[in-house]
Amino acid sequence: MNRSIRRIVVGFFGGLRTTWLVLGVTVALFLVLEIGMRIAQAPPGDDDAPPRVMLAGDPRGEPWYADYNRDYNATRGQRWRSYVYFGRNPSYAGRYISIDSAGHRVTPQPTTADAPAARVFLFGGSTMWGTSQRGDRTMAAEVARRLQPLAGPGRRIEVVNFGETGYVNTQELLQLMLALRAGNVPDVVLFYDGLNDVFATVQYGTPGVPQNESKRASEFAMGRLLDNSSYGQGSRRDMSRLAMLSGQAMQQLAITRWVRSLKSAPAPVYPSADSAAHATARTYAENARLVEALAARYGFTPIYVWQPNLHASEKQLDPFEQRLRRRIAADSFHHRIQDVHRVIPPMIDSAMGAVVPRERFVQDADLFHGDTLQVYTDWLGHTNELSVPRIVDTFWPALQAATQKAVASHKTVAARPAVASAPALAAARN
Repeated sequence: MNRSIRRIVVGFFGGLRTTWLVLGVTVALFLVLEIGMRIAQAPPGDDDAPPRVMLAGDPRGEPWYADYNRDYNATRGQRWRSYVYFGRNPSYAGRYISIDSAGHRVTPQPTTADAPAARVFLFGGSTMWGTSQRGDRTMAAEVARRLQPLAGPGRRIEVVNFGETGYVNTQELLQLMLALRAGNVPDVVLFYDGLNDVFATVQYGTPGVPQNESKRASEFAMGRLLDNSSYGQGSRRDMSRLAMLSGQAMQQLAITRWVRSLKSAPAPVYPSADSAAHATARTYAENARLVEALAARYGFTPIYVWQPNLHASEKQLDPFEQRLRRRIAADSFHHRIQDVHRVIPPMIDSAMGAVVPRERFVQDADLFHGDTLQVYTDWLGHTNELSVPRIVDTFWPALQAATQKAVASHKTVAARPAVASAPALAAARN
């Protein structure tokens, strides 16, 4: 009897040992395979590092690029912001990029204790924020330099860069509304849009939706499932959490990506160029109608700029831009974006013409037609420092006139309460 029990115990532990050895070898082989797959799938080099053969127009060839890129990578972190989803982490001071306590990119300009003679708010995506541009070469910096003489001796004009990477026009409208609600009222507002709005429409099939909306939806569902204070706790919910977390972990494996790549994915379906362009133009114009209503109530002057883009540009492309265009042509998603950019300018002109006076809407889609100037820094359509003065020239007459009017009317921040009701704010500006 004792021998039988002993054999059972020895057999059990022997089987357990064999099982652990098999599991250990399996895990070790899996780790080796995973590491090998990651090495094989790694990009050939740092995308931000200058290549051996530098094409004319490549921003990585600039002597300041390495320091700028370090600042840029240090400021890519995002925080959650109500209503607009995300924004830069605040309070960063670098050589070429600085972020203030509100999360806005710092614009070089006079700073005194005196209230400014006028306040100008600039809204847009990363092109307004100033991707691939040093702090004193951004669009906001160029605007600030040109505006200061209009303030008069001993006075200044305040310029705030509300631009944020990835923002569509609806997010900018919400930014403006939140500022107004807090009593932060400008004299002039400028919206610089186009790239992100078209991108989001093609990506999601619906105009006016922020970029990567599907990710926000999945993050919301994940957060609800993991929230211990949410409705419906218990073992079943715990198992759902474990399954979800396990599935997410599996999705991060290089082996999983490789296996999925073996299966041919269905061809993506994008909206037609005409329907996407029409829907984007209509949504943009309706947002402008809301801005106009706010402007009438709060007394500021809005200006709208439809920005230039690489996808449909008819400029003379430099070698680097030619390579970017070839990349666009080879990608079905960006090729459809290109189609939309080619047909949308007259639709935007028509839609905006019914909402705002012509002098306050600037169409820059074909700004660099036939030009040899180096302009674009990547296939998304970011523009370089050389192009900034040319772009500002297009909306400068409208911006100058609106700012001069504000200065002449003595619309200063000192005349406004820090926080007040809408009627009180309107009365203060009349």
